[in-house]
Amino acid sequence: MKKAALILLLFFPLLATFAVLAAQENADPLRYEIWVNLDPVNKMLQGRETISWTNTSRDTIPDFWFHLYWNAFKNEKSALMEEARQDEPSGTFHGDTAVQDGGWGWIDMQKLGLADGTDLTAAMQFMTPDEPLHADDQTVMRVKLPKPLLPGETLKLALTFKARVPKTIRRSGYYQNGYFIGQWFPKPGVYQEGKGWNCHQYHLNSEFFADFARFLVHITVPREYVLGASGKEVGLQIDPRRRTATHTFQQDRIHDFAWTADPDYIKIERNFVAEREVSAAEYREIAGTLRLPLEQVKLGNVRMILLINPEHRDQAERHFKALRTAIKYYGLWYGAYPYETITMVDPPFRTGSGGMEYPTLFTAGTQVLPSPQTNDPEMVIIHEFGHGYWYGLSASNEFEEAWLDEGINTYSTGKVLAKAYGPGSIPLTLAGIPLTRYSGSLKYSDLETDRAAAIQVVKYDPIFTASWKFYNPMSYALNVYMRASTCLHTLENLIGKEVMLRALRAFHSRFRFRHPSSRDFSATVNEISGRDLNWFFDELFFGTYEWDYAVDQVISREIDTPRGIFDRQGKKIEITARAARELDRKIKKPLYQSLVRVRRLGEARPGAGVRLKIKTVFADGSQKIDYWDGQGRWAEFNYEGASKVKYAQIDPDNVYLIDRDLTNNSYTVKSNMAGALRWTGKLLFWLQNLLQFVSALS
Repeated sequence: MKKAALILLLFFPLLATFAVLAAQENADPLRYEIWVNLDPVNKMLQGRETISWTNTSRDTIPDFWFHLYWNAFKNEKSALMEEARQDEPSGTFHGDTAVQDGGWGWIDMQKLGLADGTDLTAAMQFMTPDEPLHADDQTVMRVKLPKPLLPGETLKLALTFKARVPKTIRRSGYYQNGYFIGQWFPKPGVYQEGKGWNCHQYHLNSEFFADFARFLVHITVPREYVLGASGKEVGLQIDPRRRTATHTFQQDRIHDFAWTADPDYIKIERNFVAEREVSAAEYREIAGTLRLPLEQVKLGNVRMILLINPEHRDQAERHFKALRTAIKYYGLWYGAYPYETITMVDPPFRTGSGGMEYPTLFTAGTQVLPSPQTNDPEMVIIHEFGHGYWYGLSASNEFEEAWLDEGINTYSTGKVLAKAYGPGSIPLTLAGIPLTRYSGSLKYSDLETDRAAAIQVVKYDPIFTASWKFYNPMSYALNVYMRASTCLHTLENLIGKEVMLRALRAFHSRFRFRHPSSRDFSATVNEISGRDLNWFFDELFFGTYEWDYAVDQVISREIDTPRGIFDRQGKKIEITARAARELDRKIKKPLYQSLVRVRRLGEARPGAGVRLKIKTVFADGSQKIDYWDGQGRWAEFNYEGASKVKYAQIDPDNVYLIDRDLTNNSYTVKSNMAGALRWTGKLLFWLQNLLQFVSALS
């Protein structure tokens, strides 16, 4: 007993440390309470905020850093605006960053102090941590603390702020009486142990990165406004004298908070009831595929809230159907949606806020006359809900590794659309009127449009690039969305659909409520697949190497009797041309010598142990399968047999969808018209890519 007690006494401090770490692992180290008032006359927000932040690292921290995102809209000297002008030197700026006079937005932190009353306002200073330098940017603020924060200590801050709501910019702002309010409050950066504060400026291409937190937010608006927000509404107070309504929302384990208000919104609610949406057979099937107990794949019920504009009201059920589809398949494949509510917003007219995601809330986007033949608005709804998984739950750093959200979610969106809807018609419109009556036969899948865009930008940047360091916004968008998605489809072909699904489920489950990196993703794929696929990520994600293999040449010739001097039974005998012809005429079944030559035209190569498949088909229907390691610049395969080669193809199973030019993967031997047909095929290929590329951008 004494020995056991002594051991317990010796290890008690260590056990206590583990207990603290375990508690921190399951609790939000950050807590907010925010009060904000909307002044629609002056387009102003007035707010106050309390923050409680616990130092869960082993570092002693001397300061505290904030994002003040709306200062990106303050003037033309912000990083975002200077990058927009650089992208469009004409001065017209980039898209919605063309701010008109009177349309600027900003945020001021008026006062900052400790909860005990210590004033820190004088210690606030703007910081510009990113390169290249934008010296006048004011989107990051640092405050030096009166004394360093020790490991395990909690910092409690109180602040007041005011902000000018911008007019329709970067999917935030107002148009007339419609408001969408995102990235609107002073938000702490993310402290990374041993590295310091990760608190980047607001860039033209970048999105966001923040810690999981508990939010309690009180929003006061004119009482005629219909309001939606992140989290669950837990309180409502009406002030008859001021004609205002204060809505209180609460949510744990989210890392951002957005809200929207418009007097014209129609609010409709429905329930996602798991037992009605998912059959017992579907549960058994996914449990078998994922190799998980049945209970671990069960879904919960979710309250679905739709805020929709009156002119789109007849599309409400179409919105709910798409949302139910997303909740079902993202939940079955990657893990049950963990929150009670999800709010879907048909954004206010001309607020430019469509197609954006926030925890438990997202914006969709539709038209007055949508076509039933297109997967729109379904695609936007499924995609933006899906961000709640890859941005919302496994919260990667979108400043530095945007593909972990955008690319994985683009891949996931395509899988859900293919499962639930199939190919859609190209969404062609004229003045808002759908033309699918005429283009309906032109079907496409997301995989096709993703690939058509992906192959255009390989040479510009690696997929793994900080968002503001891409060559231009187009390279950013096509790399982190479409190229990443196409590479993931290629990865699926390499390891198999079921293994890919298990890898994604494992990655999401392990890093839910955490901040995973690209290396976390590749390590998970390696583990679940049982293969070393680091080469795949190094070649296709971390590099700018094009994948392009081709069948370059196919030749078949009849084997003739050879002429010349030959040694026969100790004598030298000459076989003349005439003698050779005579011997050839006596052969009833000629033999053919065939050659297939393949080439590596790109710089990307498969890793050790990975071989490329070459399929050669002969005129008599027989075929030969060969393999090549793909390391050299070319290889050739020789055959001898009774039939000529009809065609040859490298990668006949279309594993490598990222291949630069699929038309050169095969070579068909034809007489007379072979050359013309080959060039016609190339022309059609490029025309198809052009059409798909334009469609992907529209």
